Amino acid sequence: MSINLATKASDKVVEKFHKDSCTEGLFNERYNWTGVKTLQIYTVQSPDLNNYNASAAAGVNRFGPMTELGDTMQEMSVADDKAFNATIDKGNSSSQMMIKSASAILKQTTEEKIIPYVDKYRLAKLAAGAGGKKYSVTITDANIISEIFAAGVAMSNAGVPKSGRVLFIGETNAMKLKLAGVLYNSDVAANEAIVNGTVGVIDGTQLRIVPDDYLPTGVNFMIVRKGCAVAPVKVETYRVIEDDATVDGSVVQGRILHDCFVIDALKNGIYAVYSTAQPSGNG
Repeated sequence: MSINLATKASDKVVEKFHKDSCTEGLFNERYNWTGVKTLQIYTVQSPDLNNYNASAAAGVNRFGPMTELGDTMQEMSVADDKAFNATIDKGNSSSQMMIKSASAILKQTTEEKIIPYVDKYRLAKLAAGAGGKKYSVTITDANIISEIFAAGVAMSNAGVPKSGRVLFIGETNAMKLKLAGVLYNSDVAANEAIVNGTVGVIDGTQLRIVPDDYLPTGVNFMIVRKGCAVAPVKVETYRVIEDDATVDGSVVQGRILHDCFVIDALKNGIYAVYSTAQPSGNG
C-alpha cells in the first residue's frame, strides 16, 4: 500500500471506470428469505396421464389408478460473506488536500469491487447449475449465430418458454456477432434497457454484453431464462464511522452476505456453451 502525500497538486480525484450490475432483474422473487439463512423449496411432481375408461365396471375409477403426488425438496443456505474495512487517517487526509471523502470512497468501493464481484459470482453459479451444456465449441463469426440459435432450440425442446430469455456473452465473442453482420442494436430494446450491458435482441432473446472475465472460464455464452434462479442478499451493510477510538480519522466498512442458487426444477432454463471439453464425470 502507498499513501501519496500532496505538495502542489489538484484537489480533484480521478474516478475510475465502473460498471453497473448486469444481473439485476434476472432472479426469482417469489421466495421470502426474511429471518432465515436457509430455505427449503418444495416442487410437486405432476401426476402421470391415464386413459379415461368410460366403460369401466361399477366401482372402478374411470380416471385410472389413484396415486399420491410426489415431491422433491431443495435446501439452499446463503454462504458467501464478503467485507471491506479501510481507514482514512486525518493526518494523511489533511496532507492530501482532503481528497478522500469517506462517503465517496464508500460509493467507489461498492461500484468497483462489490458489484463486479457479485455479478461474476452469480454468473458462475448459473453456469455451474445449467441444465443444458454444450462443450468443445469454437466460436467464430461464421458459426456464432447458428450456435446461439441451436442453444435456443435445445431450451425450447426442453420445455423452456421463449419469453424472458437473456443471453450473456463476453466482449470478444460479441465482436464476432458484429463481424457476422448481425443488427443486434434495437432502438426499442435500447429504450427499454435498464440493466447494464443490454444492447438488443437476438432470436427473441435479450442480449447483454459483459466483460470477458465476467463469464466463468471456458464459457462462450450462456442463455438464462428469468426466474430460474434466486439470488438472496441477507446482509448488505455500508457505513462510515467517524468516532472510532483506534483511528484519528474515518473508518469505511462494508459487508454483503449473499448467494445464488439455480432452482433444480427450473435448471433447463439455463444453457451454457463452452469452448472447453466436458470435465470427467460432469453430466
